[in-house]
Amino acid sequence: MSRLGELEKPPRLPAWGHGRFYMCCLGLLVLANVSFAQLKHIEMAANLLNQGQRGPAETEARKALGNPSTRALALAMLGTIRLQEGKYKESTHFLTQALALNPRLVGARTSLGNAYLLQGKSHLAQKSFLEALRLDPGNLNARFDLAKVEAFLQNYQKSLDIAEPIVPQLSASDDGILLLATDYGALGKTEELRGLVRNWQKISVPSDESSMELSSVLAKYGMTPEAKEVLEAAETRTAARPSSLLALKLGEAYFSLGLLERAEQSFQTALTLDAACVVCNQKLAEIAVHQGDTEKALAYLIEAKKQAPDDPEVLFQFGKVCLQRNLLEDAWPALSRAVSLKPDHDPYVYVLASANVAKGDLAKAASLLAGLLQKRPQDAILNYAMGAVYYLQGQYSEAESSLKQSLRLQSDQVAASYYLGLTYDAVGQADQAVAVFRNLLEDHPDHAPSCAKLGSILLRQHQYDEARQDLERAVALDPGSVEAHYQLGLLFRRLGKLNESEEQFAKSRKLEAERRAQSDLRLRLLLPE
Repeated sequence: MSRLGELEKPPRLPAWGHGRFYMCCLGLLVLANVSFAQLKHIEMAANLLNQGQRGPAETEARKALGNPSTRALALAMLGTIRLQEGKYKESTHFLTQALALNPRLVGARTSLGNAYLLQGKSHLAQKSFLEALRLDPGNLNARFDLAKVEAFLQNYQKSLDIAEPIVPQLSASDDGILLLATDYGALGKTEELRGLVRNWQKISVPSDESSMELSSVLAKYGMTPEAKEVLEAAETRTAARPSSLLALKLGEAYFSLGLLERAEQSFQTALTLDAACVVCNQKLAEIAVHQGDTEKALAYLIEAKKQAPDDPEVLFQFGKVCLQRNLLEDAWPALSRAVSLKPDHDPYVYVLASANVAKGDLAKAASLLAGLLQKRPQDAILNYAMGAVYYLQGQYSEAESSLKQSLRLQSDQVAASYYLGLTYDAVGQADQAVAVFRNLLEDHPDHAPSCAKLGSILLRQHQYDEARQDLERAVALDPGSVEAHYQLGLLFRRLGKLNESEEQFAKSRKLEAERRAQSDLRLRLLLPE
């Protein structure tokens, strides 16, 4: 992310209106104490750079390199050009040379600070901005840049203190509002944050990127209506100049607000504008999964996989959805490949372990989970997964130990409690199993598998009335449960209700056959034509 205050990646270079770089260069001219006759090439370079003509600007700047009186300014100009081009190391090299020749070039110091910041060298950036502000306390750019780097370092109050003298100017620019919003939000200044939205509405044409970033900040601090308003305004502006990248960013912003239909529309627009957009297909698949439509998700991921066959995240998402749809022959190789590309990415390894369970390779699943547990022994979910695999392997003592540890770490777990009940039942401790299932159903009364299992144990204990209640409840909760129908058939047979018994057995057989047929059909969906 590129938002101020988040440390994953340095923020983008801000834009103080169209003249930011030109004003930076004017600062160089004023403080350099050089005659304007000597500065014609530098002045021309500054004008060209202000117009976005970096090539001609560099040509003019290089003409000033040979004159000792303008060499420092020329180097500073070249450093500023490289900064605009995104060549941060080259920019740092030129700017450092310029400051070695003339340490009082304030504009060069602010540019150097930005070059450092965009390389992730935040403390060096901080030092550059502080020195620039010391040389010129009234320099608006240096003060803004220093406040920005403090926010980037999550020193929000310090950032706000530094920005205080120029809040009116900041409140009139999109990047300035974004900085203030970051500080106000992090410091819990809700009313001040809400007031910035009114300032934002007065800006004639805020940048699309800053609009989406402001929306994210507002959403982060619970201002969903205001975030939506900012986004909708940005969407209206971009409608006249459609761009796949802008549509993608809008989709991501709407998705972060939970507005799935709007997000889907934006991602579809982005995909229409760029049919090779892998991320668009991934995002549309993610929305489909949220909507419970894994078949639709799979269609998008098949396209993404065609476009990026070795992208680990695409392979992972594809494999995960295939696993959800019981397409084991497709899930396993995709997940294996994702893990081979990113072997230290734990979510990939965990889902691959799940695929190995589904495939019946319990030893491999146990090995993968054991590796994860070595790194995170206090992880409740990993302990549950290990316990479930132990249960499936028939290692009931180990299963009990892992499942109990999982529940100690996180007591309200349906799956861990369910498998603990299964473990007790497998070793003949029926009363303990009944107690576990009853406790589970007190907190989660709609868990159909627990109802079915509890009913089957009570049936074996000849507690027919209670067994019938639980089994009929299991069928009501999950009409597709093969086990619930089968166990209810056994119960009716014991009660002498042969017609009802045969009816339940017939439903069980039908469901089992449908399940096999459906699995076979799904496996054929991804076979080569």
